[in-house]
Amino acid sequence: FCCNFIFFNVCFRVRFFKIFPNLFLIIAATSDSNLNTKIVNKAIKMKVLTYASDSPRFSDISYLSLIDIKRTIKVGISTGGASPIMAKKIKVKTKKFLEKAITENDIQLIKIQKFAREQSKTFISTQNERKKFLYTLMDDKRVKELLKDGKYKAIQTRIKKMVKDWK
Repeated sequence: FCCNFIFFNVCFRVRFFKIFPNLFLIIAATSDSNLNTKIVNKAIKMKVLTYASDSPRFSDISYLSLIDIKRTIKVGISTGGASPIMAKKIKVKTKKFLEKAITENDIQLIKIQKFAREQSKTFISTQNERKKFLYTLMDDKRVKELLKDGKYKAIQTRIKKMVKDWK
């Protein structure tokens, strides 16, 4: 498959699929929709994931408009390629709502759960038991008290003890 493209006013003719034989994703985003279609069709024949910027219905992936809340929670908004402008508009509205709804306590609980998950993988052999442990931790009165007082090191110590004592 050959393609002409211009880079710094120099025209190149490239054999993309021979130069890059181990591609796993191809993004067809030229200003020529016929060329994009050819690229997508070739990628499909090669069983390579593809994204066509001008034809989302032929794409294997979608781009999300991401909301990042305090570097801890990520929420993706997508219209499936139908309207990136609306995805962005909805993102702005949703971000304002989420920033009000998600408290600092929620953020700390996520961090505590992350620590507890890491600890539980060492001592609790099955995923189902780890899940039970994590739910038990969420309801633990002592952990709630320590969290209220901002005693994160004490919470970690309690988690270590609880996970070692888990049946």
